[in-house]
Amino acid sequence: MNIERRKFVRHQIRPHTIFLFSNYSPVKGWVKDISEGGMAFEYSPPEECEPNSKINLILAGDALPFYLADISCKTIYDIKADKDIRPSRSTGIRHCGVQFARLDSEMKEKLGYLMSNESIMRNSEG
Repeated sequence: MNIERRKFVRHQIRPHTIFLFSNYSPVKGWVKDISEGGMAFEYSPPEECEPNSKINLILAGDALPFYLADISCKTIYDIKADKDIRPSRSTGIRHCGVQFARLDSEMKEKLGYLMSNESIMRNSEG
């Protein structure tokens, strides 16, 4: 059995805490986990829409007052959710993972704040 090793510790996001969207793409969804290097999110695509290989994302939260705009990312994976695990709508639910491009110091500071917030649950599997 292989144990997955990651460069950065993942932090689980409580459901419906951080909303993700883009000004340049119809992809909208909820962040599932985040690390210093990237994040995973879940979304329902409109009519076979998928994120581009490079995308700029915006993160926002109501329960957790947070807003971070224009995060440059590279799509690592974009897959259909397992229908046996979670019921899906007619278009289906997808899971997507992105890797952050180089972040400036301000964005790193804001991500650090987000990951240290009580609304985030550190993943013990790291």
